[in-house]
Amino acid sequence: MGFAQRVTRIKELSERRRLPRLGVIRLGLKKLSKASGKEYPTEVDYFVVPPEVQKIYGEKPKRLDVMLPLDEIDIIFPQAYKYYGSSKGLKCQGDGELAYRVEEGEMVQIECPCENLDSKKCKQTGTLMVMLPKVSVGGIYQIRTSSFNSIVDVNSGLDYVRALLGRFCMVPLVLERVTTETHHDEQKQNHYTLRLVFDADIYTLNALRQDTTRVIEHSRQYLIEAPIDENPELDPPDVVDEEEGPPLEAPQEEPPKMATSPQLKAIHTHLTKKGISDRDAGLLFLGDMIGRKIESSKELTIREANMVIDKMIAEATP
Repeated sequence: MGFAQRVTRIKELSERRRLPRLGVIRLGLKKLSKASGKEYPTEVDYFVVPPEVQKIYGEKPKRLDVMLPLDEIDIIFPQAYKYYGSSKGLKCQGDGELAYRVEEGEMVQIECPCENLDSKKCKQTGTLMVMLPKVSVGGIYQIRTSSFNSIVDVNSGLDYVRALLGRFCMVPLVLERVTTETHHDEQKQNHYTLRLVFDADIYTLNALRQDTTRVIEHSRQYLIEAPIDENPELDPPDVVDEEEGPPLEAPQEEPPKMATSPQLKAIHTHLTKKGISDRDAGLLFLGDMIGRKIESSKELTIREANMVIDKMIAEATP
């Protein structure tokens, strides 16, 4: 007996679409020293792009035209604390309160962050998934960053565009490398962070606003291929360097250096300027900034103190 009605589609499955991952864009190189045979990472001020992207933007582009295929930040820019250990696969990831770690083949829940963050075994990581419309609209490229400033600036760019248009998906944007001065262990360093820019006039802005509802509804049927989540330290070296470079070694198990007296004085000065004079309120404020509870400002490490000072200076700057 045959069916009277022919079934040709499955509800909530047949209408789904998936964009493939076309490649990976990196923010640095991994070199191999001829002298010592050791590998070491090198940050660069441009995007390290695949050959098909080089054909459009050149070998060392500092700006890329991008679009985001979805309007869900948790999919196009997932962020987490991540720890790989010496393995290829991810061993632990957390959100700053709770983490999920693989121990003896089982998943366990622990507090986050833990000691691995101070020893730099664990890093904050954001993975940006973008389309390059001048290269291909048939898929997405993955860009991973562990820079605090890059994660903040990309999130800020996304929020700003959404505030202007009601969405950030399918909006022409520019992703660029920006020289940023940072302070770590009382030393100034230049790093090359990410910045997401909406570079358009008011006429383009108004035209994009009119299409917001249709674009968001259409984008909801799409999925994107999940990012590659493998230990970047196990990537093969990109180039052979003639000169001796710093070896790529696992961080040593050393106790973190604690905040100095000048740093603590600067922090308390900035808290006073913000109108926070109560001790408990101050500790709660600092704990929120560094992502862990503290009983005294003396529990801050040098790295955390620098981060707090940088953020309070940035917030106070008009």
